[in-house]
Amino acid sequence: MLKKSIFLLLIIILFTSCTDYRAEQKRIKLQKEKELIEQQRANDFATCKYYGFKENTSSFSDCLMNLDLARKQEILTRKMLECEAVRRDNNQSAATGFWAGVLMGARENLACD
Repeated sequence: MLKKSIFLLLIIILFTSCTDYRAEQKRIKLQKEKELIEQQRANDFATCKYYGFKENTSSFSDCLMNLDLARKQEILTRKMLECEAVRRDNNQSAATGFWAGVLMGARENLACD
């Protein structure tokens, strides 16, 4: 009975520590994303100032918006090109059979999400 209790206690501790670890990793990831966004925002401000736009004007806001839209368009274009490359590789693959189809489909789903 004592061995079962100790084993159960160890299992509970293991699951608790795993949950804490994952929560900490998620918190670190969110913090890094926040820092990246703040750095991009500071870079965008500096870029718009460099081009001569005055802060708190509609042209400055337009400059910031255009930089953000260009960044988002670049991400979409990169994702689209990656998806097309995976589809082309899958079409040119000599792999056949059930598992080959499953793996190619999984690869395409990851790239073309």
